[in-house]
Amino acid sequence: MRQFLYLSPYFPPQTQVGALRPLKFVRHLPALGWQPVVLCDLWPGAAQDASLLDLVPAEVIVKRDWSARAAHATKPGGNPSGPPKPAQPPWHERLLPAWLQNPELLPLGEHSVDMPHALRAARRLLRKHPACEAIVVNADPFAAALVGAQLKRETGLPLVLDFRDPWAPCRLRRPRRPRAIRWLEDRLERFAVERADHVILNTRNTLDDYLAHYRDLGPGRFSYLRNHYDPALVATGSHQGFDRYTLLHLGRFTRFRQAGVLMQVLAELARRGVEPADLQLVLTGEPGKAARAEAERLGVQDFLVRHPHVPYREIGAVMQAADLLVLLAEAAATQRIASKLYDYLGATRPLLAITDNPEVREMLQASGAGHMRLHDDIAGIADTIQAEMARGRQREAPRQPIGVTSPEASVRLAEVLASVTATR
Repeated sequence: MRQFLYLSPYFPPQTQVGALRPLKFVRHLPALGWQPVVLCDLWPGAAQDASLLDLVPAEVIVKRDWSARAAHATKPGGNPSGPPKPAQPPWHERLLPAWLQNPELLPLGEHSVDMPHALRAARRLLRKHPACEAIVVNADPFAAALVGAQLKRETGLPLVLDFRDPWAPCRLRRPRRPRAIRWLEDRLERFAVERADHVILNTRNTLDDYLAHYRDLGPGRFSYLRNHYDPALVATGSHQGFDRYTLLHLGRFTRFRQAGVLMQVLAELARRGVEPADLQLVLTGEPGKAARAEAERLGVQDFLVRHPHVPYREIGAVMQAADLLVLLAEAAATQRIASKLYDYLGATRPLLAITDNPEVREMLQASGAGHMRLHDDIAGIADTIQAEMARGRQREAPRQPIGVTSPEASVRLAEVLASVTATR
């Protein structure tokens, strides 16, 4: 079996979304002839799910030594059924005045300090596994791309950068960066991209933006490989069901993904005569103080139900218990596709995507999974919900295959690995 070094600071038993893409890949790459040698992180207090470790194939080599803190972390594990500990506010919110709390002021984020340790650990891992034929980086954190680029300079091994989110050309984050930070981020990313043999973007729209941003490098260096779903990952657990028509929003809200639009939709439905006894919006993530205040202002707080924490491996049962799966993306964002969409595509309940991304519309039309509405189309969103309610509870919406399963995605990554190593 051929080996490659997989630089992925996020990896099981960590539960953040950045740990799931590499998990889905390593589950299927060994069957395609590739053995990952994973260098990852783990730190004290990290949210963990021990059951995710059971899904990592035995032949995958995992070394948790990305940072010095990994040596002091608790033993990988944790309670898979328990909720994560309440998150402390980020250090910049605790220590800096409000006018300095823009996270874009810190290039590469908090992971920049770990780069020297990670580079030394990667060198040791390559010496221990000299058969590695390539380096693959799961980013962000984008600091990992710089570690990979430096290893490429030192070893000559082919380098593949797998960008889960856009870096320098990010339309959401770039405008929030001061000019000096934009200048620095541009040069840091170019350092990594110029040394990469192949760069994988997460969506077709992001690929187009990278081709324009790096038109001097030529199109052959870039491709896109969307996120994907693996039904086996979410097949555990059970659910007692819901007692009324249920809209389900899985996951958390962020500074770019705000829950306010959902409150406006509920207010429109209430204006049309829909009552909390008829409909509920179940949230598995905290909507935030602003959204709750908006719900109270609009008088729709009784529609909201905060569901207890759902471990990732158990979301399948919750999705099947719901009636309409709701995806809320970032407003005016066309580069990103929320990873939850792929979990929804692996379910059979109808889907309502609130997004401004036409790429999602194409995916929904091809799969037959459901509907897309724009953020500012409050009446249209309410129309869709009422139409689905009229069709009854627990409706099945069978999906057509569109190539976003984890086995299919792993085949494409294996093809990239074969391509970059073909001339060595």
